[in-house]
Amino acid sequence: MMEPYISQNSKQFFAFNVWSIEAAKAVMDGAARMECDVILQTSMKAFKQLDKEEIRTFVNRYMERKKIHAYLHLDHCREVDFIKEAINYGWDSVMIDASDKTLNDNIQITNDICKMAHKQKILVEAEVGRIPGSEDGVGGTEAGIARIEDIKCFVRNTNVDILAAAVGTAHGFYKGMPRIHYDLIERISRITAIPLAVHGGSGLTEEMLLKILSYKNVKKINVSTEVKLAYRQGIEECIQKECTDRGAFDPLEVERRIHDSVEYMTVNKLKLLKRAE
Repeated sequence: MMEPYISQNSKQFFAFNVWSIEAAKAVMDGAARMECDVILQTSMKAFKQLDKEEIRTFVNRYMERKKIHAYLHLDHCREVDFIKEAINYGWDSVMIDASDKTLNDNIQITNDICKMAHKQKILVEAEVGRIPGSEDGVGGTEAGIARIEDIKCFVRNTNVDILAAAVGTAHGFYKGMPRIHYDLIERISRITAIPLAVHGGSGLTEEMLLKILSYKNVKKINVSTEVKLAYRQGIEECIQKECTDRGAFDPLEVERRIHDSVEYMTVNKLKLLKRAE
């Protein structure tokens, strides 16, 4: 990667969690239909199981074929060894999540990762506050909303490229509608030009997502749970159509329906980027 794909002046992205080449292909097909670039995120759990060289090679070749850019991002990583591995395999960006540490420790750990990653021109995302919910072991509460004083200190003392701040969204399923602190997004835009990542994009209404996208410092919105639900929907359609019955099991039809469901979800999310332009 010669230039940062996320910067103060870059376009806005949805970042979709994927766990296999098939999932990556479905998301990329949806992005190609919308003529949008896209971020493919791998959680730590998925990263451990992936054939890194194979998926990196696939993404490189398939995005050329589809005439889009697709960027690989390691999400919510707390282990330096995995970040080193992602850097070595050519991931485009990594997230060091030291938000469970003290602010000073978070700053120091983030800078250590930045020093390592920037040598390879790889972007670093880091988190301030504790984003609620549960995803691959990440948890928190409403009390974890980022404090503006902590954000000021963090961006002043780190070389981070992308800032993930707890603004009221959550990982996983929402119980009721979240209270998003739009005022905090606005205040962050006044104190730093560092691009902002909003986690927990699954389950937000179109109106919420469009309002978040109206803040031009927001450059990345994460979607994970909805990718999994789209995968599940594809399976449920197969059960309803009886193509999973023992005597008529059709793996090609199962894979097609899963692919189409994930692709359809991707297209619907990326339509919001067009509306926000």
